Amino acid sequence: MLVMLELVIFLATVVLLILVLKKLPLEKEVVKKLAYEARQQSGEDMDETDDGSEDLLNKADHLAQAGEYSKAEKVYLKLVTNDSQNASLYNKLALVYLGKKEFKDAAKALGQALTIEPDNDTFYNNLGLLLYQQERYDEAIESYEKSIDINNKVASRFMNLGLAYFMVKKYRKAADVYEKALILEPNNEEYQRLLAEAEGKSK
Repeated sequence: MLVMLELVIFLATVVLLILVLKKLPLEKEVVKKLAYEARQQSGEDMDETDDGSEDLLNKADHLAQAGEYSKAEKVYLKLVTNDSQNASLYNKLALVYLGKKEFKDAAKALGQALTIEPDNDTFYNNLGLLLYQQERYDEAIESYEKSIDINNKVASRFMNLGLAYFMVKKYRKAADVYEKALILEPNNEEYQRLLAEAEGKSK
């Protein structure tokens, strides 16, 4: 009788163990489903965490270009967490903050980008854009000039500098830099219009 009882207990244990083992994959699926739903509720894209860095970067760039700045910010932050010495990521993050009018965060991100790459003309230009949007025109002029000192082959940088000069009523200087922009892009009608406007004000 005792042997029979032990056999029943043994069989019951085996059956229970089989049931538990069968349930494990199901439990994993439940966990995956819960994680999926949690990401869905937080507004994250479902495959963000599974994508490679290049796919994530393309996704973030696309979101930023579409004006979906909050979503782009989340992805750029994930990327920068994994690659904290990538100056370009901080620059892209700064542009997202600029789009959101979060100027303090944009300044921090650009500061980090320039710490990593202190001679990057694009970063100085974007710092100028940030300062210009804050109506800090004299500081914007300094940043644009640094950008041009490093790379004087981009017409839009001269236009940006001209706009900043115009805002502080230095119309002759604005006209001079618009002329430099037109040397690089002689058929640009916007530059021609700005030059005419600055020359009209400087008389």
